[in-house]
Amino acid sequence: MRRAFARPALFFLFTKADFDVYMLYVDDSGSPTSTTDKYCVLAGFVTREDQNYWIQQNIDKLVNQHIGMIDIEIHGSPLRTGRGEWRHFPKDKRENLFVEVLNYIAANYPRQFILFGAVIRNQGDNVAEDLFTQITSRFDKFLKRKFVKHQEPARGIAIFDKTRMEQQFQVWSQVYQKIGNRWGETLANFAEVPLFLDSRMSRSIQIADIVAYSIFRKFEHNDDTYFSIIKNCFDKEGNNEYGLFQVL
Repeated sequence: MRRAFARPALFFLFTKADFDVYMLYVDDSGSPTSTTDKYCVLAGFVTREDQNYWIQQNIDKLVNQHIGMIDIEIHGSPLRTGRGEWRHFPKDKRENLFVEVLNYIAANYPRQFILFGAVIRNQGDNVAEDLFTQITSRFDKFLKRKFVKHQEPARGIAIFDKTRMEQQFQVWSQVYQKIGNRWGETLANFAEVPLFLDSRMSRSIQIADIVAYSIFRKFEHNDDTYFSIIKNCFDKEGNNEYGLFQVL
């Protein structure tokens, strides 16, 4: 039976609003608690709410074309290595699907996808907060530019994969909205604190994982195979690049 992908419950609150609603789907790669990961990544993509249905439909088509089914999760590491439910599929099919998903992102930038990411060397006690701060701050500034430079009122919702950091992310978000982050910047353009979805129910969260893992492979293993396809798809305006933050 085909899985029905969930839309956030807040969708219906914004359908008649006088502003655009942008969804930031986020996942991580690499762990701040790991003793072997040199880098940690938090990354994903922004899309306007009315594009999300078509993204998920088209990714479903790609999955079906390559493996003949759609009721399967696409995640970067299992897809590349053949772990879990991907162990039954040959490497060439898995690799081709991985690349085709990235090609789809690149072909539909910036209409459907604008990428955001933060990659930080895994040292110290503030890695998780630094990643969260960078992602949320850059998304908020993207929304602000929509209004200040282009007179396009916009509000945003950040949607993360279910994580043990959920409660902490909620706390940081509330603090940043009311008081501000470490730079004194408030998240003035967020419609709500972050939402959290089980990746099994959201193709968009799975795509965010593909993006995060592609960045992780680039910096952790100096493997540019995947990142090279999407490197020009991060948030930018003119010669100014805003979407990818790096502390190496």
